[in-house]
Amino acid sequence: MSYFDLKFSTTDNDLANFAKALALPVRIAIVRIIMANGNSVFKEDLYTIPFNHETITKHLTDLKRAGIIKAHGFRSSIKYSLDEHLFQQMANGFATLFESMRAFDPHLHNC
Repeated sequence: MSYFDLKFSTTDNDLANFAKALALPVRIAIVRIIMANGNSVFKEDLYTIPFNHETITKHLTDLKRAGIIKAHGFRSSIKYSLDEHLFQQMANGFATLFESMRAFDPHLHNC
């Protein structure tokens, strides 16, 4: 089978898209702040990240578009939360992937 004939599973595509959406340190910082605040944080609280407000807003929009975060409220009182179901689904998918890597390389069992 050639590379071009390879069909990727929905799970593989979902994991890759999730990883791409989180692939920037500023986005990881956003996720960490939301998690540290009980999965609910006002937009203004995210402005503590050392980027300008427009940059933070752009990353929030991208994370929302990817389905990773949800926005609640209106204009000046917008709160963000993580999609807990999506995170659990992706965590399980990555755990399965990493477990299969351990089975492939017995030296990884010591890690």
